[in-house]
Order: sequence, then structure tokens, then C-alpha cells
Amino acid sequence: MFIRIFAASAAAFLLVSCSIHPLPEDVTGVNTYHIARQIRCETREAALQFLIRQLTRLATDHDDQLGDPIARQVLADYEADPDSISNFNPDRFPGPKYEQVRNFYRVIYSTAIAYNFDLTMSEQNDLGTTVNLLGPWARKLTLAVSGDFNRNRTNERSFTVTDTFSELLVRLNVLVRGHRYCDGQIKQANYVYPIAGHIGVDELVKTFFELVYLGQLSEKDAAAGAIGAPTIADKLTFTTTIDGSSTPKVIFTPVGSGFQLADASLTGSLNRTDTHKVTVGLAVDKDVLAYLTALRSYLFSRERSGDASLVSPSVRKVPPRGPVRTPRLPADDIYVGTTLTAQARNWAEELAARAVDQLKSRELQLIRAP
Repeated sequence: MFIRIFAASAAAFLLVSCSIHPLPEDVTGVNTYHIARQIRCETREAALQFLIRQLTRLATDHDDQLGDPIARQVLADYEADPDSISNFNPDRFPGPKYEQVRNFYRVIYSTAIAYNFDLTMSEQNDLGTTVNLLGPWARKLTLAVSGDFNRNRTNERSFTVTDTFSELLVRLNVLVRGHRYCDGQIKQANYVYPIAGHIGVDELVKTFFELVYLGQLSEKDAAAGAIGAPTIADKLTFTTTIDGSSTPKVIFTPVGSGFQLADASLTGSLNRTDTHKVTVGLAVDKDVLAYLTALRSYLFSRERSGDASLVSPSVRKVPPRGPVRTPRLPADDIYVGTTLTAQARNWAEELAARAVDQLKSRELQLIRAP
């Protein structure tokens, strides 16, 4: 009777922490939707801060000590009302003298990002019991009875999300029914469960644009041998392991001449391992390549430092363009790669998804048939 009560009570205690379908929120309370939402908002913040830094530089890097008047006005509007940045676009700088400035910001607004999430949650619950009985034949002789009850649960969840920076900056955080998409999202790093917090997208965004503008970053089309739109990809892997064990023991004082319960012990252990991979790809749309070469020449030119017109006479002229409109693919166009499937709503998102797929494909090992 004591054995049954002891084992049942201990088993019930251990079952409380057991998950049949392991999920991220089991550990942090942050579900899959909010994990994706946090990283999208982190990317928007990274793009916004990069944009503000460049506007600030333009507002101060000018022959006039007061800085460029248009950039100053954009920054003043932003300080008064941060939502005003949603109305900013490269055509805010009109006329021939701002041609390269418009090109600079068109690169930002035409950039796309793809995030591939691979969330693996594994849980192991082990329960073992040991019961020692004293026999009637000798008080020092014990009969040990033991048993184990072990359980393993694993869940792997994979999905891909795509965005363009124009979407992130213009539409993502608009006020809808009194709420904004990025309000209340986690901003700080979570060192115990990194996927639920800040993962460092800002550094990747900054590095990407530095390479695009100044580092001749490009993607080589292996099939055609040509140079295509610039891309970059990072693969982040976070592993969190939680171990817990307990070995309670109950000792009884034998009474009587029959089989007596001397002691009973229970060994319970819980092991939870979460391995989360996030592969992020950034790509510039093919549509900006026509003026990216001219922009790079301007950024390296001598005229850039001190020419109020912001145009280098030696730079190849690019026909004036309207607002950035990233070419749209058919609504039902789906990019199917080796390791992921993503909805590519425009060429830039397809390039970003392809950059992620190429990086993840390196994990695969092809074995030739004998």
C-alpha cells in the first residue's frame, strides 16, 4: 500500500512538467508567432536606425554649416512625430542635384530580407523506483525491487518569412485599431533563451549595406556566370539545455515477522533541450543594379566631400526614376528551394530566400549510390 501511494504521488509530480507536444512557450512563455514578430520588429528597428543615421550624416555633411535643408526637415519631422518616417521615400529629395542621394535611399527601400526558422524542442522524462523489502528470514537481508518509466518527446518546426524594407518602414508598424505591430515586443537580449529576444540583426543590416555601397558585394549566377544582385546570409544557432533530477527516499521502521517495507526511493529526471536555428538572408533587388554602379562611383569620388550638389560630373548619369516600386511576381509565385519554401512576392524576396537556401544547403551531404 505504501509503495503504491509513494510511486503514484511521485509520478504525478513528475508528469506535471511533461509535454506531449514540446513548444517554445513551454520554457519562456513566448510562442512561435511572437518569436517571428520580435525578429521582424528588430529588423525594422535596425533598418530605421540605419536610415536615421544616414539622414543625420547628410544633414551635417554639407558646405552649409547648417547641413542639407531637406535632411534637416525630415529629421525634425521625425523628432516631433516618429510616425512621420512612414511617409519618407527617396523622392523627398527632388531634382538633378540629388540624383545620387535618391539612388542611395532606393537601395535601402528595395532591399528584401528572408528569415528561416528551424525550432527543435526535445524533452526527456525518466522515472525510476527502487523498493527494499526485509524478509522474515533475516533482518539484514533485503530484497530490492526496481522499475523504470522513461519518455521522450521531440518536435521540429520550420517556416520562412519574407519582408522588404519598404514594407517594414512604411506599413509594418502603422496604427491599426489602436495598436501597433511592434508595440510591447522584447527589445533586450535574452541570454538564457536567445530566440525570444534581440539576436543582433542590426549588425547584419549595417554590414550588408557597407558591403553593398563600398565593398562591391554581389551574387554570382553560377549558371550564367554573371554578376547579379548583392546578397548576404547569416545562420545563427542557439541551444539551451535544462536538466533537473530528484531522488527522494522514505525509510520505514519494520514491525512484525512478515515481509516488511524497509525503504523506497524514486529517481526522477527531466531533460529539455531546445535547438533553434535562424538563417537570415538580405538581398538588393535587380531593379537597383542600373544605378548601383553609378552610386558606388560617386561614393568613392573626390567630389563627394564638399560638393553641395551631391553629383559627381564624372559619374555616369542614370535616367530619372520615380518612387521605388519593387517588381512584383505573380501572387501565387512560390520559391521552392532545396531546404525551404517561401512566398516570394517580388524579385528581391526571392533572392533573399535563395541566399538563405544556399547557406542551409551546405548542411546536406549527398552520398552517391554504390
